Amino acid sequence: MYSDDWWQKSSDREIAPEKLADFIHPGSRIYIGSGCSEPTILTEQLILRKNSFTDCEIIHFLTLSGNKFFDDKEPSPYRHQALFVGPTIRQAVNDGKADYIPISLSDIPELIKSGRLRIDVALLQVSPPGRYGFCSLGINVDINRTVFDHAKMVIAQINPQMPRTLGDSFVRFSDIDHFVYHESPLLEFAYPQPDETTQKIGRLCARIIENGSTLQFGIGTIPNATLEYLKDKKDLAIFSEVISDSVIDLIEEGVVTCRNNHHPHIQTSFAMGSQRLYDYVRENPFVEFQPTSHINNLINIAKNSKQVSINAALSVSLTGQVNSDSIGADIYSGVGGQLDFTRGAALSKGGKPIICLPSTTHDGKISRIVATLAPASGVVIPRSEVHYVVTEWGVAFLHGKSIRDRVLQMIGIAHPNFRQELLAEAKRFNFVYQDQLLPLTKDGVVVLYPDKYEWHFQSRDMGKIFFRPVKTTDERLLQELYYDLDVEDRKLRFFAPKTTFSHNETQHTVNVDYETVFAIVGLVGAEESQQIVAIGSYYLSRATNMAEIAFTVAEKFRNQGLTSHMVSKLIDIAKEKGVRGFEGEVLKLNDPMVHILKTVPYATRFTSEEDCLSFCFVFDEPGG
Repeated sequence: MYSDDWWQKSSDREIAPEKLADFIHPGSRIYIGSGCSEPTILTEQLILRKNSFTDCEIIHFLTLSGNKFFDDKEPSPYRHQALFVGPTIRQAVNDGKADYIPISLSDIPELIKSGRLRIDVALLQVSPPGRYGFCSLGINVDINRTVFDHAKMVIAQINPQMPRTLGDSFVRFSDIDHFVYHESPLLEFAYPQPDETTQKIGRLCARIIENGSTLQFGIGTIPNATLEYLKDKKDLAIFSEVISDSVIDLIEEGVVTCRNNHHPHIQTSFAMGSQRLYDYVRENPFVEFQPTSHINNLINIAKNSKQVSINAALSVSLTGQVNSDSIGADIYSGVGGQLDFTRGAALSKGGKPIICLPSTTHDGKISRIVATLAPASGVVIPRSEVHYVVTEWGVAFLHGKSIRDRVLQMIGIAHPNFRQELLAEAKRFNFVYQDQLLPLTKDGVVVLYPDKYEWHFQSRDMGKIFFRPVKTTDERLLQELYYDLDVEDRKLRFFAPKTTFSHNETQHTVNVDYETVFAIVGLVGAEESQQIVAIGSYYLSRATNMAEIAFTVAEKFRNQGLTSHMVSKLIDIAKEKGVRGFEGEVLKLNDPMVHILKTVPYATRFTSEEDCLSFCFVFDEPGG
């Protein structure tokens, strides 16, 4: 047990910050405590007295302070090694003045333990020792835990403002070789306010997340913004390298409970946020800090219920190669835990790995969905590992899909200004059919998908059906619907026993302009295994301003009210677009459809023609 006078009893180990150079030998490799736990009272000395640290090397992992190791007038006497490239060292790395080690977070602990990345001196920040002689690593356990255990020398800033956090965060005060006692506020971090694009992506990511999911969210404005749209979810858990202030809101609103997860409390590795977050995690038994070796362990990730990983990317190719650490040859960030959690989430029962990014650069001039990654770009996640990709234009599900399917999915979520260019590139590489179409206006402009026409319908016995406008990527799903129809059903729908539904024919059904042709499809199943069970369409004649309608429903989903519902919805859409009314033909023996036409709230006129009935009703003529 330690008494309250631990400081006085350990005075032989206390050093003055300005004497730091006296304890670090020439040629030493110095590790700087990570993130918002950087001991700035010590790292400032590395800059103020840089000529005293001869031939030393500095190891960085997410350095966030404003300390400037590099300037234009005088070169840095250090050689820097970055395990993750933050803003303070980014320019130096790309100027060749510092080095970058591309490595997954899960591999860093072993790199240090093995001695391949030797740490001579660790500069860390910890809480004062408690009554039993243990300090806490506080808000950054991550790789600081491994560094503390394997560094040849530990020099720590003892700071009463560092919260004592629970989990594997405790280290013996007696194992600290030298310390500086200095009370100061911790570094704080805040994401910028999300813009409209970020908000759209956050909402789309949130739609993928189910109740009872376990969340991991990487560093980035978009992953953090997703948390704002989870307030209608239930019993979420968190197993994530980093947590931010947004987590507190979800806990206090009862969204994050960890009730159904493998771990009954939040598991994290480090916190990046405001003083509010640091106060919240102080001795909070609901938040457990664990080292990277635990959090980024594939087996531990996979044990979680419905593990969802949400990570940002810089660019993604049409086939799904994810680049998250560089812009061409220029290093921007690092590998981090993206690949760890992508793989772990995929192994988790019901897990969903998500990659998110804006479709263009901030100025809108460059597409971030690209035909191929730029030369020298890093592939952080190979295409074989990618599942969901989200931009403000939608969600693409790639896992297990062919190159052609992937390319069409990715073009569908690219910015419309770049879709034709991307399609041309895809044809050049023979990724898609040479006659592949995109929906265009009469002026040749790519049509925007009208996401406002998306809704759920509660069927009588078959649960909820998701309805939305048809997309280019629905071609194969629609073919499967048609091929599943029996001969009689095909006669009712196509007035002939059709036997084939070719690509050339079907792609015209799914590539529509949502004006002269509007089609809605009803889908069941998760994103990765969706099935079209119904389609309803209208085809407008500009000459008469009347639209011909047609419907198909899978046999298993008939007598569920789907056709009546689609008729009603298409009427609403057509009226909104100024269409005058509907017309068409129906076989006389198609009793269900005839009955629906007789019950619409308009004056339906029928004309008998052999085995068919022609019908017509206009929207300004209500039925009797």
